[in-house]
Amino acid sequence: MISLATTPVALAGVAATVLVGIHTLPTAANADVFDAMFAPPTAAEKRSVIADWDSRKQSVQGWRVEESRRDDGYRLHVVSHIVDGNRHFAAVRTPEDHRPGQSAPILVLNHGGWNGTDAVWATEVADDCLADFFVLVPSYRGEELRTGERTYRSTGQQSLIDRDVDDTMALISGVLRNFPGAQGDDISTWGYSRGGGVSLMLGIRDPRVDRVVNVFGPTDVVTHDDMADRVRETHRGEDNGPFFGFPAQYVDAHMRGKRSKASVRRQLIGGSALHFADRLPARVQTHHGARDTIVPVGNARALHDALDQRRDMAVNEYFEYRFGGHGELRGMDRRAVRMLCEDR
Repeated sequence: MISLATTPVALAGVAATVLVGIHTLPTAANADVFDAMFAPPTAAEKRSVIADWDSRKQSVQGWRVEESRRDDGYRLHVVSHIVDGNRHFAAVRTPEDHRPGQSAPILVLNHGGWNGTDAVWATEVADDCLADFFVLVPSYRGEELRTGERTYRSTGQQSLIDRDVDDTMALISGVLRNFPGAQGDDISTWGYSRGGGVSLMLGIRDPRVDRVVNVFGPTDVVTHDDMADRVRETHRGEDNGPFFGFPAQYVDAHMRGKRSKASVRRQLIGGSALHFADRLPARVQTHHGARDTIVPVGNARALHDALDQRRDMAVNEYFEYRFGGHGELRGMDRRAVRMLCEDR
């Protein structure tokens, strides 16, 4: 059973890494920067983002198996490959008592926080049908994958959701090529916080993904309620948390002349699943705590409402936990496993 108490999602740890209180105060010359930066995306901007995704190459290069070990009825592998010139590490757990070539679906677990993840997480997913899955646990560029005995660090600069998806898409391709029996037409993804955002964007960008479980992930860092005002406050020195803190950093870089408005807009729009809800697979389940102080619960509500407008959804489930925050949500594991295992 996946438990937030034992898995390395590092949820609240995100807040500690965000630089709030940026000291470049708005002037009359850039007073409208915030409103313009957080305006609704245009159709042309969305097409530009999609074109950028399509132009990227996630081909499998430099595939290596770094180590392998037996864990109960499973075999756990640490693998690596090259994406954008960076070596990316991940854990791959084979199905229980797996025979080479035996057909099995894939589940990708996407962690929260900014401090990497633990390979052993892959072995803890064994409820119901999940024992029969290949389970993938990616680190992301610039982060650690820990095995207990060793630590592997993926190279490259950390990214917020955007390049995390590139790393994970390439990992999936590597597993399909190097693990006979892994099913490329039956891939699910389950993520927490930042990893929830990665899971949603993976479902949007990778047509091989057909089920998504999103646990309090950000869905809209562009048009969420009072986004421009809250980012403006953060820029002036108020601590409004990472949901507004990261966008404040991007806007600050633009105001310092280090990034163009277009590049910031592409990053914000490209990390906001709400604006591409029509591209998500037909099975999506979302969980969010009503008292979440890290990612506003309105993110989950807005995405659920957008998916509710689609007539092709086989599953559009939203569970809101009245007393839940950005941590353990009672009953969430059971509901997620049910969705991932039904119709199999």
